[in-house]
Amino acid sequence: MASIKKNLLYNILYQVLIVIVPFITSPYLARTLGAEQIGVYSYTYSIVFYFMILAVLGVNNYGNRSIAKVRDNKEKLNIEFWSIYFIQITMSTLVIIAYIIYLVVIVSEYRVIAIIQGLYILSNAIDITWFFQGIEEFKIVVLRNSVVKIISLVLILLLVKSPMDLWIYTIIMAGSTFLGQVITWPLLLKKVIFKKPVLSNIVPHIKPIFILFLPVLAISIFSYMDKIMLGVMKGMKETGFYENTDKIISIPKSIITALGAVMLPRTANLIANGKYEKSKEYIENTMFYVMLISSACAFGLAGISNNFAIIFWGKEFSECGRLIAYMVPTLIFSVFGNVIRTQYLIPRSMDKEYIISLIMGAIVNFIVNMSLIPSLGALGAVIGTICSEFVLCSYQIYSVHKDLDIKGYVKSGIAFFPIGFMMFLILKYIECILKNSISALVIQILIGASVYLLLASIYIIKSKNLVVMRMREALKLKFKGGK
Repeated sequence: MASIKKNLLYNILYQVLIVIVPFITSPYLARTLGAEQIGVYSYTYSIVFYFMILAVLGVNNYGNRSIAKVRDNKEKLNIEFWSIYFIQITMSTLVIIAYIIYLVVIVSEYRVIAIIQGLYILSNAIDITWFFQGIEEFKIVVLRNSVVKIISLVLILLLVKSPMDLWIYTIIMAGSTFLGQVITWPLLLKKVIFKKPVLSNIVPHIKPIFILFLPVLAISIFSYMDKIMLGVMKGMKETGFYENTDKIISIPKSIITALGAVMLPRTANLIANGKYEKSKEYIENTMFYVMLISSACAFGLAGISNNFAIIFWGKEFSECGRLIAYMVPTLIFSVFGNVIRTQYLIPRSMDKEYIISLIMGAIVNFIVNMSLIPSLGALGAVIGTICSEFVLCSYQIYSVHKDLDIKGYVKSGIAFFPIGFMMFLILKYIECILKNSISALVIQILIGASVYLLLASIYIIKSKNLVVMRMREALKLKFKGGK
């Protein structure tokens, strides 16, 4: 079993790759495909995504948790995996049939793109990432995902040259994902022995998988409903603006939440062995780090968004600058809620609270979207996302406030927000005195990062909160041990 540090390192390295690839492909695609075609891809993918989640139900979170609990017992591990996977492949087969019916009966526009997007459903049918996460072998997942990212990057730069190449881009994205799932199976078969699934082993998994499907569905509703509603109500160009905005916000979000993916199986294992206080200590440490990083990313993005959007995507996407600045609060709400979900609600099987929070968020998102998208377009979708993330995070905090020291977590990291705001003001001042250019953007980033790091370091050095004290003790022990 790999250590938390190694697993976190693997995840962070992959998240860095996730950052680098869009910084190459996103401006390239903005100039070759354009806002309209990016909107078509986003719209058709959002629809196929709903079929994808039906194919796997709640297997990803449930499978991860279940495998983590039995990973030390080889016989139980084999039975558990094949029983859960039987449910996944059965549902995937039914969903593939349903998608074919959808293509034949309903789809009239963008049919070729929609057909190619169907490869994503096939990918989901053979996706066993949850197994490797459960046994905490993140290296396999990271290497697989990295290979897929690099292959897709190279093919996009070589083959996508104009708006007419949208179908090629779709094949590259969906096909590379499918290839990535295929290459993990030989590795899986070295770790498990086939056990024919029997009904008595399958049935106990059905109810919890369906229970955990509800939060997955709710998350998907307010993650992808925006793009579908934008496509229907305002057209593909507004969808393209929202897609690029969401993509940029998702980059720091995915890096910060990488810790949650690492900690979920570890926390589930600690709870299964009755080590509740240790699991709470992990939560406290994680909260401090996510507040440190999320405030830097949120205020930093808001400060450079106008300059960044024009330089990164071109003048056609200048509207994205305003959208990014409005959307950054979702980053803070999302990562804070992610810690509660992945390190407390899911490991402790608090599925009811998890589901209610997500359903509430989805309902709020739908209502706000219906009210604001017709008049505000992509900005209306952004406001809907902010409201839904706030409601989701607030309810999850309420669900655990008696067991976790939420006030203490906020108190220990709240200083990072005024520090971030000071950085934001400096960035906006630089924007006012310098012309829109690459050099101005670089100056903004360098000065903003320096200011935040300096002020945050001073706070950490002077602070007397428990997390910082633990950090200092760990460093002292490490240096003493190295002597």
